[in-house]
Amino acid sequence: MGKAVIIVLLGVIVIYGVTNLVINQNIGEMSEDSIDTYMQTKARNLGNSAVEVLKAKLGEDDEYRVTSAETMDLDGGSVTYRVVDTTYSGEDLIKLDILSTYLDAIKKIDAFVKIVNSVPPYLDKSVLSENKVVFNGNQLAVKDTNNPTQNADIHSNEEVILNGSNCLVEGFVTSSGNVTVGGSNLNVIPNSNPLGLAPIQEDVPEITIPSFVAANYLAKATIVYNGDRTFGGNLVLGTRKNPVIIYVKGKVFFNATNVTGYGLVIAEQDVEFNASVLANSPDPYLSKFGVYTSGKILVNNPNTNIAATLYCQMETVLNSTNLKLIGGITSKANVTFNGLKETLYYKEPAYPITFFLTGVTYLRQKIVHWYE
Repeated sequence: MGKAVIIVLLGVIVIYGVTNLVINQNIGEMSEDSIDTYMQTKARNLGNSAVEVLKAKLGEDDEYRVTSAETMDLDGGSVTYRVVDTTYSGEDLIKLDILSTYLDAIKKIDAFVKIVNSVPPYLDKSVLSENKVVFNGNQLAVKDTNNPTQNADIHSNEEVILNGSNCLVEGFVTSSGNVTVGGSNLNVIPNSNPLGLAPIQEDVPEITIPSFVAANYLAKATIVYNGDRTFGGNLVLGTRKNPVIIYVKGKVFFNATNVTGYGLVIAEQDVEFNASVLANSPDPYLSKFGVYTSGKILVNNPNTNIAATLYCQMETVLNSTNLKLIGGITSKANVTFNGLKETLYYKEPAYPITFFLTGVTYLRQKIVHWYE
C-alpha cells in the first residue's frame, strides 16, 4: 500500500509539473503574442494619426508637399512620411507615404488623397437670383464644364421664366416661387439625379444670398483704383496661394481682355462687358477669376465670351446676341438673358475667389485609396 501511494503521488507530481510547464509556456507565448499585437496596433494607430495630421496640413494649404522623407515623433513612436503628387488609374492624386514605428513593430500605409473643391450654397448654381431669372433667347444651353456628373442648376427665390425656344439645361430648374415655361422644345435633364427627383421643381426652400457690399472688402485689396477703371489687353493676377484682389471705387468696363492667374475684380458700381474676357491657362474644372460688384452687371456686345464667376448686388442683364459664359452668376436682383443664342457652362469657383466672401476655405481632403 505504501509503495502504491508513493507511485500515485509521484505520478500526480509529474503530471502537475508537466501541466504547469505547459501552462507557463502557453502564458509566455500568449504574453509575447499580446505584446506583438499591442505593438502592431500601436504602430498602425500612429500611422493613422499621421495621415490625419497630413490631411489637416493639406486642408490649410492644398499645395503642401514633402518630397524627401521626414520624420515626426508621435506618442512614443515615430513616423517617416512623404507627401507627393502621383497618378493613379489616370487620376491626379496626392500620395501619403507613411512608415510608422513603435518599438519593434513597423507599419506601412499608402493613402491616396483627392482634394475636393466645395463652395457655399449661393455659389454652387449656374444661375442664382434673389428675384427673377428670365431666359428670353433661343438656343439656350446651360451645361456642365468637363464634368459630366456635375449639374448646372438654375434657381430663383422668386420665379424662373423660360420664354426661349430650344432650351437645354443639364441640371435642375428650381424656384421658391414659380417656374413659368413660355417657350418650346424645353429639355431639363440633370446630369446627376440618383433620387429620381423632378427636373423642374417649385416651392423649394429659398437659398440665402448674402448682400454684397464692396466696401467691406477694401481692406483686403492688393490693388486699388479711385474712380472708374477700364480693363483690356492682358490682365495678370496671382496664384492660388496669393490671388490678386483689384478694387475699383467706381464703374468697371471690360474691353477685350485676357486674364491669367487667380483673382478678383471688385467694383463699387456697375460692371459692363463690352468685349470678350478670356482666361489664359484655364483650370478645366474650376473658375479662377471672379467679378463682384455692388452695382449691376451688363453685357451689351453682340458676340461675347466671358470666363468668370459673377456676383452682383443689383440686376444682371445679358443682351449679347451670341453669348458664351464659362463660370456662373449670382445676383441679389433679377437675371435676364436676352440674346438669340446663349451658352452657359457652369464652373465652380476655386477657393481663392470664394474665401474673400466667406473667410472659409472650402476644400475637403478625401481619401480615395488606402493600402497597408
